[in-house]
Amino acid sequence: MSSAIETTSIDAASKALGLENHDAAWLASLRAEGVRLAGQLSLPDSRRERPWKYLDISGLQLGDYTPAAGKLTLSGAAAGVVVANLADGDAKVQATAEKHLGKTVTPGRSRLDALHYAYLRDVVVVDVAANTEAAEPVRIGREFSKAKQLSAPHTLIVTGANSRVTVVEDCRSGDGDIVVLPVVEVIPGPASEVRYVTLHRWGAKTQVFSDQRLITDRDSAFWNLNLVTGGKVVKGHIECSLEGRGSSSELLAVTFGNGSQHADFFTLQDHIGADTRSDLMYKSALTDHARSVYYGLTRIGLGARNGDANQENRNLLLSKTAKADSDPVLEILTNDIIRASHGATAGPVDEEQLYYLQTRGIPHAAAEALLVRAFLGQVLARVKDETLREEFIEILDAKLESR
Repeated sequence: MSSAIETTSIDAASKALGLENHDAAWLASLRAEGVRLAGQLSLPDSRRERPWKYLDISGLQLGDYTPAAGKLTLSGAAAGVVVANLADGDAKVQATAEKHLGKTVTPGRSRLDALHYAYLRDVVVVDVAANTEAAEPVRIGREFSKAKQLSAPHTLIVTGANSRVTVVEDCRSGDGDIVVLPVVEVIPGPASEVRYVTLHRWGAKTQVFSDQRLITDRDSAFWNLNLVTGGKVVKGHIECSLEGRGSSSELLAVTFGNGSQHADFFTLQDHIGADTRSDLMYKSALTDHARSVYYGLTRIGLGARNGDANQENRNLLLSKTAKADSDPVLEILTNDIIRASHGATAGPVDEEQLYYLQTRGIPHAAAEALLVRAFLGQVLARVKDETLREEFIEILDAKLESR
C-alpha cells in the first residue's frame, strides 16, 4: 500500500511539473515513463550493486523532499551554437530534444534516473552546428537554495560533424538539506570534439547522484573534468560508449575533501569500435574524515581492435581518519590491442618532500598545501585553455585556504 501511495504522490508532483512547463506530448510521455518506472524500481542496493558498494542510500527518504527548480543562467550562444532552456519553447531546441532526450540515459537505468525524468526541470540543450568551432566556452550556472529541495536538472549536448565546443557547468547550492539528480547526455557528431566540465561547488548538506553517458560517432573525441570541492555526497556515474571507429575519451577528476565529505565515482570506458582510445586520471586529496571512492571498469570488446586504454587513480591522505577506496578493473575480450593498463595508489604526503620544504623556511601547513597543489595540479595541467585552467586553480586554492 505504501508503495502505491508513493507512486501516486510522484505521479501528482510530476503532472504538476509538466503543466507548469507546458510539456509537449513527447515530453509528457517521457515524464510518465519515469513515474511508471519509479514505482517499479528500487533504490540502488549497496550489497548487490558493485558501483554502490561503499554508499548505502537505502535510508534516503526522497519523499521528504519537494521537487523544485533551481536558478539557471546560460551564456555562450554564438553563430552555430544554440544554448537554451527547453522550457523557452524554441522550435529548433524542441526538435533536438525530442530526437535525443532520454535516449542515451534512459529512465530505466535506475530508480534515481526514473525519478529524474518524473521530476524533470531546467533542461539545457547545447546544439552545435556542423563545422562550427565555438570561440568561447558555453557556461551553464545552476544554483539550488531551498531546504528539502529535490531537483532534476538535465544537460543535453549534441554536436554536428567537425565541430568543437567547451561546456562548463557550475553547480552550487545553499546550506540546507538538498538532493540533486542531474543527468548529462552527450551525442558528438563525426570528427567532433566535446569538452565538458562540472564544477561541484555544492553546500555542505547537499547530496548529488548524477548519471552521465556518451555515445561516440566516428573519430569523435570527448574530454571531461569533474572538479569536486563541495557537497556532503557527490556520487557520479560516467559511462563512455566508444562505438565510433577512431573515437576517444579522456576522463579527469580532481577532488579535495574535508570534514565528512564523500566523493564517489563509477566510470565505464566501453571500447566497442575499432581503433578507440581512452585515458583516465582521477586524483583526490583528503583530510579530516573525508572519503573518496573510485570504481572504474575499462572494457575492450571483441570488435575493439587496436584498442588503447589507460586508467589511473591516485589518492593523497592528509589525516589518519581520511579514507580512499580504489578499484580499477580491466575486462579484455580481444587479444588485438595496443595497450590496456591501470593503476591505483593511496598514501600520505611524502615526508622527505615535506621536510625539504620546511628546511627552506616554509611552515608545515604551507608546505603541505604546496605538495597538495602539485599533486592535484597534474590533472589541471591537462586543461588546454589557459583562462579556464587558471579559474579552476583559483577554485582549488580557495578550498585549500578555507579548510
